[in-house]
Amino acid sequence: MAGNSTLSIAKLALTDHLFTSFPITPSSYILDNACGTGIVTSLIKSQHPDVRILGTDLAPGMIETFRAKARKEGWENVETKVVDSRELEGVEDGVFSHVVTNFGLTPGTEDTSGPQKIAKEIWRVLGDGGVAVVTTWAQRNFAGPLEAAALRIRPTEKPYSWDVPEEWARGSWLMKRLEDAGFGNRVTVKRVEGRMEAGSLEKLVDNLMGVKDMFYKGYSEEELARLTGVLKEEVKELEAYDEREGSVGVEMVAWVGFAWK
Repeated sequence: MAGNSTLSIAKLALTDHLFTSFPITPSSYILDNACGTGIVTSLIKSQHPDVRILGTDLAPGMIETFRAKARKEGWENVETKVVDSRELEGVEDGVFSHVVTNFGLTPGTEDTSGPQKIAKEIWRVLGDGGVAVVTTWAQRNFAGPLEAAALRIRPTEKPYSWDVPEEWARGSWLMKRLEDAGFGNRVTVKRVEGRMEAGSLEKLVDNLMGVKDMFYKGYSEEELARLTGVLKEEVKELEAYDEREGSVGVEMVAWVGFAWK
């Protein structure tokens, strides 16, 4: 459903010199924080198959998917834990050499203090001399077409939207969270560009329709059928939309924060 958008940002983060200047070694212990299906772990294991990793996530379903991927790929030295990133219960202080949180700093808006709690936990569990990497969205370019399509189907009804505070999309906001967590002036934030992509516009729209239970809850089958065509038109109108040989995509802009302890 994400169309490799979070993967594309993770690749940029983990190959940046600010990350690689803290090299992963056989003694490294890495936290894949809010690990989801294991995107970060997959990238790290492809280069460092023997390194020790703990994958944590609040959603048991995500952890089950992570474990299934670990079995399929034959990952060794990988553990998992169902735990809230706002309070990494059972995780000791200062045990990790690297902590990577790929789009896990803003899991929802119901707890506006959540991002700061997560940042403080990252600082707590990171060892002295370690590096933390945190990514957040600067532009959710796919959200506009979803909302615009809803208005075309139901013009008199306010569409569902990700009601994220505007400041959460700023690099300065991410930097402040990390600074106040304990990292102080040992923080750098970079703007990077990734891509949500698929083999065709039809497939890209199919991926976007994966959020229909949120954006289009209660829509009839007839309305959902009409949405597909409307959404194609709205996606193609995006300035961030492009077509390349073998794929179509939407540019996704993110912030990557690097912090040292």
